[in-house]
Amino acid sequence: MASKFVLAAVVSVLVLFVGAIPTKVSAVTEVTPPNPTNYTSIIIVGEIFCKSCKLPGYVDYLDASPVNGVLVRVSCFGVKSWIYISKYINSIPGGFFYFTWDDVANFDPNLCRIYVDWSPLSYCSRPTYRDGPYAGAELYLVSEKNVTGGTEATYSPGIIYLGPWWWNDVCPNP
Repeated sequence: MASKFVLAAVVSVLVLFVGAIPTKVSAVTEVTPPNPTNYTSIIIVGEIFCKSCKLPGYVDYLDASPVNGVLVRVSCFGVKSWIYISKYINSIPGGFFYFTWDDVANFDPNLCRIYVDWSPLSYCSRPTYRDGPYAGAELYLVSEKNVTGGTEATYSPGIIYLGPWWWNDVCPNP
């Protein structure tokens, strides 16, 4: 008898709550990502610096030195095909790197990242990306200009800082 009373009470409570639950849920407004660009070509520029080491070319206001010979990679997924595309280049004196990329219809900078794959300095080889050492640096639009046949855009991750890994945190003496 008691079990029938408990069962009846549970069913009554469920009916009470189920009646309060809406039967049709409206969807939240969907946020669509920005449309892919339609550039004729893009340029990706940036700089690589070793943080806190006073090496040749040291810049006081950055507390960092440029690193030459760093292997830099830009990797993107295709917008429609999800094909993974990568390009590599070494940084030049001053820590600069410069990519040019033609035939980039439907380029979406949100699907691209810049990575440091190798540094010639063992004591300064850990990238300090905003989201961690393996996340890659995001690209930001710097400028657009009209060129023959379309539009050319320049993107940059800005300055990418390298630092030591936990097992090797000593900068050489200048």
